[in-house]
Amino acid sequence: MEPSAAAPELPDLLPSTVRRPMWQRALCVLGAVVCFVLGVVGWLIPFVTGIPFYAASLILLGMASGRVAGWVNRLDRRLPRGVRVQLRRWSGRAAKS
Repeated sequence: MEPSAAAPELPDLLPSTVRRPMWQRALCVLGAVVCFVLGVVGWLIPFVTGIPFYAASLILLGMASGRVAGWVNRLDRRLPRGVRVQLRRWSGRAAKS
């Protein structure tokens, strides 16, 4: 039996069908800008890493825009299954068995 045949399909990391009110989308964009600036600061200052801020910025933009959420989900499907499962554990969106 193949492992991929028995494994359930994983849900999208960021749901692109959720329609948020304008004020929530504006807060997500503002948070994404702040995280991006902190990521740049982390890139300039060697003892602060910027990668988590870039990831948070991308997730916040995905929450504000269906197009960005679709892009994140397409990139997520390219990752190995173990990494995808771990991302869902961290985000609380584990596949229902």
